[in-house]
Amino acid sequence: MDIRAVGQPISASQRHSYSETPDSDFCQTFQSAYATAAGRLAEAEAVAGEAGPRATEALESILGRTHVELAALRGVDSDTQARYARVLGEAYGSGAMDHARQFLAGLSAEALEAVRRNHALADPINVGAISEEGARNLLLPEGYSVDLNQDGFDEVGAARVIHFPPKAAPAAVREAWFQATASMEAGDVMTYGLMMHGAIYGLRIDDTATTVPKKPDDIDSYRQVVADFLAALEDQRGLLTPEQYARDKDFFTRLGALLNA
Repeated sequence: MDIRAVGQPISASQRHSYSETPDSDFCQTFQSAYATAAGRLAEAEAVAGEAGPRATEALESILGRTHVELAALRGVDSDTQARYARVLGEAYGSGAMDHARQFLAGLSAEALEAVRRNHALADPINVGAISEEGARNLLLPEGYSVDLNQDGFDEVGAARVIHFPPKAAPAAVREAWFQATASMEAGDVMTYGLMMHGAIYGLRIDDTATTVPKKPDDIDSYRQVVADFLAALEDQRGLLTPEQYARDKDFFTRLGALLNA
């Protein structure tokens, strides 16, 4: 995945908190990449001292940079990533994305464990307890996902994950977000993304919205959210440290200017 903001690839921290919907050629593109790189991956694993860098390069060409970066952060070894890549190759070659739960139910315990580890799930995968959306997202590498019920949350196995900007966001919102967060640390990108996501989709308690959601496909929703955050900063200034006030003021002012450009 090579998403760009004003012609420049977005940063690793931005990619790690963002996910896009795979296009109609995704499965075919993956299979071509797998066929090309699988041999190089096997060769890399057989060469002492060179396995790490060469395996990483081969895996990136198959699973994508975002997936391999997150796997490294999670301590997922190249063998487990390669096993996951084989699962995806089998799934895409058999058209399993149209019946993902059925495909997962037919996998061995060893293959399911590779899927679990690659998606950093805490518990073993119980195929009978997950939705089709949850199953389908297990068969997509990190950086890609689907939101079949369009609720703003991606089910990954039994987990529910958020990404920002959401898939429904206009292109101008994504561009503004990537520019505003270009030099941020991963934790700050995730924090502001969580704040924006909650304001757009509504805060939830026990899966029930406690605030009124806004239209995620309307740029005016994001402009209003930013204006609301800026107003709240002024109202609560006396409760904030000067550093937090200045940091949040700077960020939301810049994001608002980009959204209104």
